[in-house]
Amino acid sequence: MTVLNVEDKDLNSFLDRLSGVIDFNKDLSANVFVGGGFLFWFFERPLLCFSEIFLGLVSNSLSSFKSDVFIKFSGDERLGNSCFSFDGNDLERDVRWLNKRFENFFDGAVGYPIVLCDSACKWVAFESAHEEFGVVAVKKSELQEGFYEYLNSNLISMDELAELASSCTAEGIIAKALISSYSN
Repeated sequence: MTVLNVEDKDLNSFLDRLSGVIDFNKDLSANVFVGGGFLFWFFERPLLCFSEIFLGLVSNSLSSFKSDVFIKFSGDERLGNSCFSFDGNDLERDVRWLNKRFENFFDGAVGYPIVLCDSACKWVAFESAHEEFGVVAVKKSELQEGFYEYLNSNLISMDELAELASSCTAEGIIAKALISSYSN
């Protein structure tokens, strides 16, 4: 297995980078991202329960950005066993391992929000316990063609979110709130 536990100095460094992209004092449906220049896609949560989508997202990030992918549970809390990195060497097994432990949040040791990103935070996914949808933000200046194609094919674009918002369902109401926060 090549999923690695990120702790101590490495965890602190990672959280410092992440805090430059995410405002952990906010939660969905508000825009949790710091600054501008992002493109957004949405997904039904919990992403880890959709193993094929999760695996595809990590795999496409690894091939597009050529850097490890990180997953951090419990937001910016500096907890042991709350942050892991994937280098892609045995990704399917790593995803199964993580999915199994996610079922009970590592025996209750971690929780939401969950953040997934590449090592340089060129793209960041944020998932909260408070909304049915999570969001992926990608810096426009860093967008890679293969990653873009994967997101468009497998996640909900802003245009598709607008279609959802036109309905009177619970998902439509959530979509309207997300559009109000994430439209440029």
